[in-house]
Amino acid sequence: MRNLIIYLYKRKILKRIIPSILKIIIKFYKKKFIIIKYKNFLLNLNLKNPIDREIYLKNEYEKDNIEQLEEIIRKDNIKIFIDVGSHMGFYALNIASNEKMTVYAFEPINTNFEQLSENININDYKNIKKFNVALSNIKSRILMWVPDKNKTGGYSIYNEKDIELDKYNKDKIYETYVAADRGDNLIKLRDHKIAIKVDVERSEKYVLLGFEELILNNKIFLQIEIFDQHEKEMNKFLIKYNFKFLNKIGKDYFYKNY
Repeated sequence: MRNLIIYLYKRKILKRIIPSILKIIIKFYKKKFIIIKYKNFLLNLNLKNPIDREIYLKNEYEKDNIEQLEEIIRKDNIKIFIDVGSHMGFYALNIASNEKMTVYAFEPINTNFEQLSENININDYKNIKKFNVALSNIKSRILMWVPDKNKTGGYSIYNEKDIELDKYNKDKIYETYVAADRGDNLIKLRDHKIAIKVDVERSEKYVLLGFEELILNNKIFLQIEIFDQHEKEMNKFLIKYNFKFLNKIGKDYFYKNY
């Protein structure tokens, strides 16, 4: 059934129709979660979520980005991966499929964290350490928001100055409070090579400030999503920590401090 849906989705004339049909099927069967085989592991997908739906329909997600990450991990003999903004664990699971890796996955939204936990469990991965917390520069409780409750991969910290807020009716956005902490309070590592992926919807700087000790005391390969309006600011910030720009794929920028 899924192979047929994937085949039809590849046809240009049906590309917009298939997701709508899939939504109808989900509603009819009242089953939004489905487990699929992806590469050499399993994925429990929430088909109401656009990211999960893309994985189901395309059988891939951010393919070039993950290949770049995996290449650096392999080439530089990195054994530790930190996934900040893990969502349901797509990156964490890809990297943890190499049993020699130790993975730290951070996801503050409860529904996402439950899905992440289920994905770890169904694969029986023992090398993923999960944290139900947002990473920032201070320990606190923070308000996070998303324009559509089903777009659970798009949560960001609420900031009145965030220009993304101007695109939506503030009375209709979905908000939730979560626990936040400094990464340095949760991970104590020194003299390691570490790969870090940061996808936190415009709060990247605060995550890195909370990881200051980790960054200063280790060799870091960094994959970080940066929105266009923050590019100059983030580049200046990263240069201060001796990061050198490597390349860019989509919104993701790649750096090393070694």
